[in-house]
Amino acid sequence: MKKTPFHEINLKYEAQMREMFGYYLPWEYANGHVEEHLGTRQRASLCDLDYMGEFIIEGPNALNFVQKLFTNDFRKQATGAIRYTAMCNPEGNMMDDGTVWRLGETKFMFISGDEADYEWIVQNAKGFDVAVKNITSEHTTLALQGPKSKAILSKLTDTDLDTISYYHFKEAKVAGVDCLVDRMGYTGEFGYECHFHPKHAEAMWAAIMQAGDEFHIVPCGQAALESLRQEAGYLLVGNDHDKSTNPLEAGIGWTIKFGKEEFNGRQALLDVVKHGVKRRLVWLKLGGGEIASKGYPIFSGDTQIGEVTSGSYSPTFNAGTAMGYVLPQFAISGVDFEIEIAGKRCKANLSVMPLYDPADWRTKGEP
Repeated sequence: MKKTPFHEINLKYEAQMREMFGYYLPWEYANGHVEEHLGTRQRASLCDLDYMGEFIIEGPNALNFVQKLFTNDFRKQATGAIRYTAMCNPEGNMMDDGTVWRLGETKFMFISGDEADYEWIVQNAKGFDVAVKNITSEHTTLALQGPKSKAILSKLTDTDLDTISYYHFKEAKVAGVDCLVDRMGYTGEFGYECHFHPKHAEAMWAAIMQAGDEFHIVPCGQAALESLRQEAGYLLVGNDHDKSTNPLEAGIGWTIKFGKEEFNGRQALLDVVKHGVKRRLVWLKLGGGEIASKGYPIFSGDTQIGEVTSGSYSPTFNAGTAMGYVLPQFAISGVDFEIEIAGKRCKANLSVMPLYDPADWRTKGEP
């Protein structure tokens, strides 16, 4: 297991550490999951995202390569813009999802939740005049999320934060440190992410927490990040998608641009459009105090119609929430189903939209 550059800080904040994604990561801090979750929704939180994989793609064929590798279309992407995308194999199934950043005319960066994506990118780069570099160990990331994040970050930088629009980034100094600052996140709240050299990790953490003290900022562990992202409907690799999942059934078909030239999985995905998906991702809110976990079966009457891929307790709704796949004919918003938990059937209300801020007003707009 690897340690992030915030490891000693996490211990200082009395974090419960768990092995996740090949790292020791804070599951929750001394204040607990509920306070971290609600602190993000109501004020601001700071989260260690060092484990994210970051890869540079650079060279004369960089644009042609990202067009082939990813499902989205990057021809009109401006420098400083970020686009969410799927990365598929020839069968149309997802190797991963992530964001593609345009750093220059012939330079892109891909950020995902799995450093192992590097091997797939290098394998596909054969025949293209590009250089692929894994910079995961050269960058670290802190996510500053919540309605007070702008007020906090503005105390630490001279950059006009109003010039960083949603899904865009800028080079900026934050607390005197050179950073890439983006306007997005994984919580369903207005927020930012700061990417910088790991040698500045402890100083940056301290500066942001001090600037956020008047707003009662909280550190955010993986437990809260899980419940936040599930409420907002964001996918997690290994749970909500894997190499047997296509983007259409995962609810991110909008990232597929069939109007561009050939890309990995294009024909297979066209076949899915023609014949229809075999399952659909949905969101569920449970009654009572039950909490569902990955693999729990979803029923309609005596028929199993799917299974849970992610589940958590939601402090926002004071109930268990879950994501999962069901047969497409059952993906009807507002219908009651049941999830089997420890041999007992528990009622669950199904939605075809994320449970929290389905229109993304909070993430896209002003806090």
